[in-house]
Amino acid sequence: MTTNSMCPVYDSYSPIVPDGLVDHSRIMAPKVYNIADRVYLAYGYGLGSPAMIVGDDGIVIIDPNECELKSRRALEAFREITDKPVVAVIYTHFHADHIFGVRAFVSPEDVAAGRVRIISHESLPYFMALQSSSGIGTILGLRNSYTFGQELPVAEDGRINSGIGPDNLRGKDTCGYIAPTLTFRDTLDITIAGVRLHLLWVPSECEDEIAVWLPDDRILHTAEVVQGECFPNLHTIRGTRYRNPRTWYKSIDKLRALGAEHMVPAHGRPVSGKDAVEEVLRSYRDGIQYVYDQTIRLMNRGHTARELAHMVRLPEHLAGHRWLGEYYGAVYAHVQEIYQGELGFFDGDPTTLQPTPPVESARRHLTLMGGRDRVLDEARKAAESGDWHWAAELTTYIIRVNNDDMDARLLKARALRQIGYTQTAIHIRNWYLCSALELEGNAPGAGYSYGGYPAVTAGFSARGLIDGMSMQLLGDETLDMNLSMAFDVDGETCALEIRRGVAEYHDAPSGREELAVRLAKTDLDLIFCRRSSFERCLEEGRLQITRGDREQALLFFSKFEWSTARGIRLTIR
Repeated sequence: MTTNSMCPVYDSYSPIVPDGLVDHSRIMAPKVYNIADRVYLAYGYGLGSPAMIVGDDGIVIIDPNECELKSRRALEAFREITDKPVVAVIYTHFHADHIFGVRAFVSPEDVAAGRVRIISHESLPYFMALQSSSGIGTILGLRNSYTFGQELPVAEDGRINSGIGPDNLRGKDTCGYIAPTLTFRDTLDITIAGVRLHLLWVPSECEDEIAVWLPDDRILHTAEVVQGECFPNLHTIRGTRYRNPRTWYKSIDKLRALGAEHMVPAHGRPVSGKDAVEEVLRSYRDGIQYVYDQTIRLMNRGHTARELAHMVRLPEHLAGHRWLGEYYGAVYAHVQEIYQGELGFFDGDPTTLQPTPPVESARRHLTLMGGRDRVLDEARKAAESGDWHWAAELTTYIIRVNNDDMDARLLKARALRQIGYTQTAIHIRNWYLCSALELEGNAPGAGYSYGGYPAVTAGFSARGLIDGMSMQLLGDETLDMNLSMAFDVDGETCALEIRRGVAEYHDAPSGREELAVRLAKTDLDLIFCRRSSFERCLEEGRLQITRGDREQALLFFSKFEWSTARGIRLTIR
C-alpha cells in the first residue's frame, strides 16, 4: 500500500485484485504538474485535483478538493511556487470533491468583502441544495458510503483506490461550502489577475458542468467532461440524475473545436501537445458514443436492460485505450441506465408494472423450489462450483423470507466477495464488498452527505433549506392538516404552509400564517446537519415563537421526518 495518510491507495499485486486496477493505483502518487508556465495541477492530493492559475497579482484556484485537510496539502505544494493571494475560485460543478475544500484556500469573510470571487454555473446552488439533507442527502449519503467503501480497509480485500483518484475519505468536520458570487448560463469571458479566461457550459457528467479555456495559453481545463484516465461513469450506482451520453459527447466536441495544446483534467494527469489532446478527446467521446449508439440500436431490436448488460462491450481499439479502462465506469452497468433514461423502468412486460412484492415472491419461489433447505443446498453446490452469481441469487430468496437466516446470509456474503474481487470498476467492487459486510452484520453507517457538515450548510441560504423541508413532510399524517409558519432566520424571511399532505414553500410570508418563529442561521444549519432540532432550539430558548403558541409550533415541527440513514438496509429486501 502506498504510504499517504490522507489519501492512500492499494498498489501491490494480489490474486484478489485485478492487475489493471493495481496499475491504475500507481499513477496516483501525489505530484504537482506544471503546464505551460503559469498553470499547475495538484494530482493525487485527494480525490479532487485542484488547479492553480498564476496571474499578475493573484492566483485562481479551479476545483478545491473534498475537504480542507486535503486542500491544505495541495495549497502547501502551491505555496512552494508562489505566495500570491487567491483572488478567485472556480467550481466546475457541484460535486463535493470540487468544492468542500474551499475554506483551505479562501475565507467566507474575504468572499463577503469582495476580495475573492467564487464563480460557477448558475444552476450549481440548486444542485447543491438538492443533494443536501433537505433533499435526497439522507439516502444518498448512505449509498455513497457503499460506493466509496467507507467501512473497508485500504487493502487487497477492501478499498483499492477511488477510480478517478486516490482514497476519498474526508477529514472529520473539515468540509465547507461558500456560495458562488458570480454565475453565468452559457459562457463567461472574464479577465482575472491579468489572465483572460473563457468559461463555457458543457453539460456532461453534471448538468452544471463548466470548462475553463485560457485562449492566450491554449490550455483547456476539461472539468469532469473528461473524468480521468478511465472510462467515465455514464451513470453512478450510488444514484444520480440521468447523464445523457449524447449530450456528453457533443460537449466534448465543443472542447475539441478549441484546438487546445494542453489539457488539464479535473482527475488524472495533464496531456500536452495538440495532437495528443485531440487524440484523447476523440477516443474518449468515441467510447461514450459507441456505448450509447449500440445500446439504442439493440433497444430498438426489443432487448431489455438486463439483456443489454450482457450484450454491449467496447471494441478492442477503445477498450485498450489508456483513458478508457473500466476502473471507474463499467459499460455493463451504464447500458442499463441508458435504457432507463430513454425508456423508463418499464421493460415491456406488463407483469412487471405491479409485481408481486419481493418478500411474497421469494416465499412462493421457495415453496416451488422445494423449501429453504433444498434451495440452500443448491446454493452451496453453486458456490462449490464457482458459480457465485447463482449462489447469491438463490440465497437472496431465503434471506427475503427470513432476514435473520445467518446460514444464507454468510453464504451470500461469501459469494458477493468472490464476485467483488474480480471487478475492475472500483465502485462496483466496493458495493459487493460492503454488501458482504452488511450480510455479516456490519452494515456501513451513513456518510458523505452534502448536508452533514455545518460549514457546508452555512453556504446554503435559509430560504433554500426551508424550501427543501417539503420533501421531509409526513404526508400520510397531514392529510387533514392546514397550518402555516413564517420563518425569520437572521432577517431572511419565508414561510411554509402544510396543506393536506403537501408543504408549499412561500418566498415571503403573507402575514396571515398561524405561526411565526425566529432563529439564527447557525442554529438552522445545525438542525439540517442533524446535530440539533427545532424542538431543542425551542426548549433552549434559541428559537422564539413570535406568533402562535408553543403546542401548535411543536405539532408543526413534528410533521417533518428528520431521519438519518443509519440502520437502513440497502442490499437485503
